[in-house]
Amino acid sequence: MATRKSSSGLTTAQEKAILALLDEPTVAHAAKAAGVGRRTMYRWMDDPNFSKAFRNARRESFSQAMSASQKFAPVAVQVLAKIMTDTSAPMSSRVSAATALLKFSRESIELDDLATRVNDLEKSMKQEAEQKPPTSMWEQKACA
Repeated sequence: MATRKSSSGLTTAQEKAILALLDEPTVAHAAKAAGVGRRTMYRWMDDPNFSKAFRNARRESFSQAMSASQKFAPVAVQVLAKIMTDTSAPMSSRVSAATALLKFSRESIELDDLATRVNDLEKSMKQEAEQKPPTSMWEQKACA
C-alpha cells in the first residue's frame, strides 16, 4: 500500500502520530492512539524530518497556550498584589507574592532590553550590508 506524503514530507500516519504525541502523556500512549507500534514511533522520532515537524508542532501548541494565558495576566498580577498587601495573610504567602511580582517585573525589563538590543543589532547589520562593497569575484560580476 502506497503512503501519501503531505507538503511537509510526512505521511498521514506520521501527522497523526505528531498529534497523538501532543495529546498523550507518554510515547507508548501516543503510539497506541496513532495506531502504530511503539518501536515505529521511536524510529520516526529519530527521523530528522519527523523530529523537526514535531518540534514545530510543539512550539505552535505552546505559543497558542501562551497567547491564551496572556488574557489572565492582569488578573494574576491583581491576585498577587492583593495577597502581598493583605496583612491578615500568612507572611510566607505575602513574601511569595512579592517575590513573584519582583521576578516578573525584572524579567519584563530584561526582555524589553534584550528586544531593543536585538533590534539595534539587526538594524546595524542591515546598514553594514547595504554599505559593504562586494568582496568576491561573483559578487562583483553580479553588480556589474
